[in-house]
Amino acid sequence: MVIAIIGLLASIVMASLTSTRVKGRDASRAEAIVQIRDAVELYASDNGHYPIVGTWSSFDDLAYINTAIANPSAANLTAALSKYFPAGPPKDPANPGGDAGYLYIGDGNNYCILIWNTPENMNDFPSSSVSPRCGGVNASTGKCNSGANSIYYGAGTYVGGC
Repeated sequence: MVIAIIGLLASIVMASLTSTRVKGRDASRAEAIVQIRDAVELYASDNGHYPIVGTWSSFDDLAYINTAIANPSAANLTAALSKYFPAGPPKDPANPGGDAGYLYIGDGNNYCILIWNTPENMNDFPSSSVSPRCGGVNASTGKCNSGANSIYYGAGTYVGGC
């Protein structure tokens, strides 16, 4: 009987720790979007426009990590914004690899930052930052009803999503 009670208590503690870890990683993602936004705004202040890239670019998404920035010319997003990240750009705390991570797209006057396929509980973010790509959030699971879990920050034409 004592062993059963200890087992039950241990499972409750483990579930609580898992939830706390998820909230912590999602809080790191929310902070990263602010850091990236600030770097993009500083870049625009120095260069007169936001980084220009014809398709998605990324710090950590393997599908887009090598996308070049068109103007001014830079090998990738990390190179274009390195001046604004002395310790290096933010990386997703879960380091998911594959098609997931922090994405950017911009045309010089407008831009969008997308945390793609890594947020673990969409309820940890303000509903205004949940990407329209999500198709709504399931209240009990915290997952998107359709599409990948994604959070965004947009400026200009991207203010309503990207």
